[in-house]
Amino acid sequence: MTAITDTRANQHAPAARLAFTTTRATLVDALTTVGLAVLKRPAVPLLGGALLQAANGQFTVSATDHDAAVTVRVPGTVHTGGTLLLDHAEITKLLGALVKGARKRDADALPLTVRTLDDGTPVVELGGYTMPVTAYPVEDYPPIQAPAPTLAQVDRAALARDLARVMVAVGNEPTIPMLAGINLEIEPGTVTLAGTDRYRLAVAPIAAVSSAHAAASARALVPGSVFAAVVKRFTGDRVRIGLDNPDDPATVALTCETVTVSLRTLTHQFPPYRQLIPETVAGLVHTDRAALLAATRRAAAVLDAKKQAGHPVGLTISGDSVSVTPLVNDHADAVTAPVQEATVAGITDGTLIRFHPTYLADALGSFTGDSVTLHVQANTNRPVLLTDPADGRSDPAAFLHLLMPIRESGN
Repeated sequence: MTAITDTRANQHAPAARLAFTTTRATLVDALTTVGLAVLKRPAVPLLGGALLQAANGQFTVSATDHDAAVTVRVPGTVHTGGTLLLDHAEITKLLGALVKGARKRDADALPLTVRTLDDGTPVVELGGYTMPVTAYPVEDYPPIQAPAPTLAQVDRAALARDLARVMVAVGNEPTIPMLAGINLEIEPGTVTLAGTDRYRLAVAPIAAVSSAHAAASARALVPGSVFAAVVKRFTGDRVRIGLDNPDDPATVALTCETVTVSLRTLTHQFPPYRQLIPETVAGLVHTDRAALLAATRRAAAVLDAKKQAGHPVGLTISGDSVSVTPLVNDHADAVTAPVQEATVAGITDGTLIRFHPTYLADALGSFTGDSVTLHVQANTNRPVLLTDPADGRSDPAAFLHLLMPIRESGN
């Protein structure tokens, strides 16, 4: 990033003449979206700016920080081309203050014009008001790079759903940055998302349409929280995904209708997670997912009532049933829990597996089917794989969640 030395806000910063009209709701939505890439407490004030550009009949709002660049194409009428760098927080608050007390529906529909006066002062015209807005020197703002070429397209709803499922397993330890990332793999016909915090792993393959020039395989590690936040702002049907360099990507581009986002990749290596997925298992437990999730939450609530929150719950497999028991410290032998029907194969009667209650609930909650299958290894201290169908372990299109049990003391 180019060094910036001018830290002064300037309401009369030189800028090309600009005049653009849209509705209040449209500009507010664009400012909210690009706000994902605006530093909240910038060391240099202009890094808290939003870049407004009108050219060739199109109007865009952009912003960039160290991790992301976001651009939104805004529908409306371009009267005069030009560029302005406005204080993002100020203009966002102004668009609320100038309609304070009005019904939201009426306020959103109001025409809004952003333009520069003859002396170069940028103003907002809304609801009969004309109000100057703080501007910064455009030439000092970091350039917004063109997005990387598209390698694949995926369904937006599928991406949002599966990203949320994977984010359950993403870590947040600042000392281990690779565990705060989403591992993005692009292969012919598939985009795979993976995330882990060392105690759980989630993997979601998404059907994709690959570009003709796409490489056989490419991958990148992007900040999980930023990735999830920008996808929530998408509203179109399809998301285009691109890498600036498939062999060693520095940025990942995501484009959905009028919104384009470029994310800086993490330089760390994601763990080789595929070797953690068991090729063979000792047995299977297939049961009602909602009932097992409810039992897990009840067991967690009991532990909380006993002031033992964070203690493990015990998943007990017996015959054709399964139960979840709060493993309390006192009078443990007196504790019983209701059982639910299950289809069990290859597992010794009375097998007990200990789990962190929040992690087990998160894992079960990340699935969407009526039932869930647990793939249990011979050593019950080894990770348990959860899938929707019984054959999910061998299904390349299946969502996978791998959960590490809590070892019994002394094992």
